[in-house]
Amino acid sequence: MNKLQTGSVYPWQTELERFIEQVESAPNQVNDGWTHQRKLAVLEKLVRAYALHQDETGAIIDPHSESERYYSTPSYALAAAVLVQEGRHDLLESAAAALTHSIACVVEEKAPDQHPDFFPILMMGAYRLLKNLLPEQATAWKQQLSRIEPEQTYIFTMSKMKNPNRMINWNAIMISGEFLRAAEGIAADSEWMETYIRSYHLPRFTGSGLYQDGPLNRPNSPFAYDIFTRFHLGVMLEAGYDGDCALELHEHLRRGALSSLLMLSPHGEIPPRGRSAQHQWNEAAAAFVFTTHAQQAHAAGERELAGAFRRAADLCWQAISRWQINDGKLHIVRNHYSSEARHGFEVYSNHTCYSLWTAAALAYTLLHGEGLDDISPTLIPTELGSRVLEADGWFQTVIAAVDGQQMLVQTSVNDPYNIPGIVRIQQSALPSLIGPSSAGHADRGFTGFAEGDIFPLSYTPAWQTEDGKWHSLSEGIPGTLEFDRDGGIDPQDGGGTVQMEQSSASDGATDFTLLWKGPFPGVREIRTGYRQVRGKIEVAYELQGNIQNVGALIPLIAYDGRERSVIHHVMSAGEETESIRVEYAGASLEVIPTTEGTNVVWPEELASVACRNGLLKGARLECEGNRISFMIRLPE
Repeated sequence: MNKLQTGSVYPWQTELERFIEQVESAPNQVNDGWTHQRKLAVLEKLVRAYALHQDETGAIIDPHSESERYYSTPSYALAAAVLVQEGRHDLLESAAAALTHSIACVVEEKAPDQHPDFFPILMMGAYRLLKNLLPEQATAWKQQLSRIEPEQTYIFTMSKMKNPNRMINWNAIMISGEFLRAAEGIAADSEWMETYIRSYHLPRFTGSGLYQDGPLNRPNSPFAYDIFTRFHLGVMLEAGYDGDCALELHEHLRRGALSSLLMLSPHGEIPPRGRSAQHQWNEAAAAFVFTTHAQQAHAAGERELAGAFRRAADLCWQAISRWQINDGKLHIVRNHYSSEARHGFEVYSNHTCYSLWTAAALAYTLLHGEGLDDISPTLIPTELGSRVLEADGWFQTVIAAVDGQQMLVQTSVNDPYNIPGIVRIQQSALPSLIGPSSAGHADRGFTGFAEGDIFPLSYTPAWQTEDGKWHSLSEGIPGTLEFDRDGGIDPQDGGGTVQMEQSSASDGATDFTLLWKGPFPGVREIRTGYRQVRGKIEVAYELQGNIQNVGALIPLIAYDGRERSVIHHVMSAGEETESIRVEYAGASLEVIPTTEGTNVVWPEELASVACRNGLLKGARLECEGNRISFMIRLPE
């Protein structure tokens, strides 16, 4: 692993090397069936579903809002152009019309929903594929594209914003497309991009290669916009960017790809923290990252790493295809509510736009996937071995995995949008949502829900203070400033700290302990311990302070928009013990108290809690004293 100019070493290098040794010592090739042709079929089905919504101008019209939205049309142009290259020539006229319309939108400053910055990477991708097929139209396209003046045409530029804190993912997206324009000889030069990359984007990368979006002084770090930004910068590098920042950028992106590989869930999903989480385009961007790095590893002779990257890309395709419906369209968020219900959508989520941007990212993945089928897939880190990872920067997440099972603990204590506690549990043999796969919120932030209450529900400690009120760690610590969903939070506002006291990973097990320090109501500090083996997670909480009783919140999947779970409060015959069993999608999960005298209580406020995947139902385990423990059993 190369060192950056700062001299830093990749922080997860030991874990990476251990994984490679495991693959080498026990080769685990996987025949998952995700060939180029199978992937192409997913893309074609999706694109043809939206070809039916193209109007006479070439624009793609959203069937729900009955208007053109965001960057749907250039996304369609790129995806359709890739299909044309794959032999679907009946889409040529449609792809060309979409490209013509998209170029006009940018040049005439009429981009729908004021999102021109997202257009160039999509338009230029389509242009490069179509120009030789339609030379006369290409001349007109080139003439139009040459009229773009980046500092004036786009929104997230210093000329417009005059604020370095606003040079976020939008600016990186615009630059990636503008490089392609320069590479085609349409723009005068690309020198101006170096200042943006060097000054505003390289500083956002953590040591593990994750991109921190948001203001530099108040990082707002969703995993979605980490992978989204790295996708765009990766397209730029694949297109031949070799400017002054190229070597450093390449190393950041390599580290980020390795980190995404280590963090990927057994169901092929990236971590859920932050806005736009669990939108299908998250994994579409990840598929591109894994595909291109599989090729790079293969070219470097890193056979095992190439196989793991290949498998990771395949799992991302699988994660997306699982939510493709019969007509080819997608549930753009991982639930089964109708698109009109917008459950788990962000305020800016649009069905046509996010379906087609998913298509565009997958199209770029296929475009740059030559030779991928020659790489034999092997198991990914989550499927092989044990590890505990603590994300750096302000991603505030601990990822623990063992043999096809993964749990995520968020450690933010003052962020009402990303609450603390275990927020996801997934196992390869179980339905992806049963764990559950997402938590509740203390503040809905960007996210809208068709039904359910807003409540901070995750696997987290709870306690009853001397005044009789119940509190939980998932409530966090209120900051002194009002929550700003756009600007992010000051991660240190309100006080409180979290530190990893110990962690270990051995064959078949992970074990770690977190120490949380207040101010919490009636409590000075909280120690949470997590031990995991395949099929079982043991959780223990110990609180220091003046409390009447101790407890634990238990989130249970209740409804995904189509299927309701069956939740049992189990009373063991002849014993004074209680437990919980949830049955969902043909599988089951059990929560079993392991502290004597524990009762299961069903608080009214936890009866129907909104989450991205649908509705949660919450239970509270209660007992006397200041310690409580329980086991989560995941039968296979």
